[in-house]
Amino acid sequence: MYDSELSDAENISLYGDESKGVYGHGHNIIVTFLFHGPVSKSDGMMLNVTIIKEKINQLLLKRYDHKFLNIDIKPFDTEVPTFEKIASELLKDASPLFEKESAQLVVCNICEDNEWEATAYVNGIVERSYHLGFCAARRTYSPHLSETENKKLFGVSARKSGHGHHYNLRMTFRGEPDSKSNLLVENSKVQPLLNKFYRKYDHRNLTTDLEELQGKPLTTESLAKHFFSELCKELPLDRICLHENDYFFIEYTKDDRMFMGVKTKFYAAHRLHSSKLTESVNKEIYGKCNNIAGHGHTYTVEMLLEGEYNSNTGTVFDLAIVLTQLEQLLHYWNYKHLNLETEDFKDIIPTGENICLVLWDKLKVMYGENLSRLSLWETANNKFTIHKDIKER
Repeated sequence: MYDSELSDAENISLYGDESKGVYGHGHNIIVTFLFHGPVSKSDGMMLNVTIIKEKINQLLLKRYDHKFLNIDIKPFDTEVPTFEKIASELLKDASPLFEKESAQLVVCNICEDNEWEATAYVNGIVERSYHLGFCAARRTYSPHLSETENKKLFGVSARKSGHGHHYNLRMTFRGEPDSKSNLLVENSKVQPLLNKFYRKYDHRNLTTDLEELQGKPLTTESLAKHFFSELCKELPLDRICLHENDYFFIEYTKDDRMFMGVKTKFYAAHRLHSSKLTESVNKEIYGKCNNIAGHGHTYTVEMLLEGEYNSNTGTVFDLAIVLTQLEQLLHYWNYKHLNLETEDFKDIIPTGENICLVLWDKLKVMYGENLSRLSLWETANNKFTIHKDIKER
């Protein structure tokens, strides 16, 4: 990333280390494309994943893979290839490939491990996220509750001796990038803030070491609120996401909305086959997924609930109850052949789309309008998501 009209110092201020290196550098970028549309009644799919992979892979191999962006690819010969701009160009390049499909390409996300992300939306809005990991100890408790109430609500996490986590904090900026720099926020503004935050919270006991946290509930929810309040004093954040571990996180937004996310797994087999289609068409559409005996997956489910922050307990929901309810619901599918051993898919093709829709309806009964988002990973490469505001059947 380098603007030839600026000095080296100005480039470093804007782009940081990405501006260094006369001959360029590289990243192992993971690209995710999101499509939105109705699920077909005949084949149970929104869009055939095989078609998506074929078209996208051809585009990436022909235009992007093993290329020097600044030299080999327009418009990066004249525009700085920031991550925000790369995501936008990928979305722009890939969208025409699916113009005739009922499901349309609406989002492109690029990332590298747990370092950074950039996301481009079809409406022109772009997001840039920075990840920061830090280690800290704490006792999960609320000073507004009795010892008995704390133990009941937080279990072993309420022990006075405390416990520790490796937290992952994701800070997200949202808007339209600067037309000159192609950035949402300058490196010289972000990096000092990250360094300052890390020095303050890494390898600390949050219960005893930080005066501003005294007298407040020490929960992941309250920490997310506190971190957002502190960070947005210096930069215009849109939201943050605080992961306490792999199965639990809290999102907090600039408009004071709070979400609890939980993640779990179940193991099941299925066969993709439609009685409305001929044998030859089934094999053509579903390929090896049409295997008569079926095949299996380790499915990952992530549920996001929106709720009101309780300043007395420091929570939005009881984490233990939410996890138990989700796992009990998935118990009926766990270690089963979905086509042959469940009533839910007796007459429904258990595609990823339909599994997600059936699970959404079950969770909707339990959580109502609090249910905000549901994601199902069939494999590391195939993810199906329903958002409350854009749900379409």
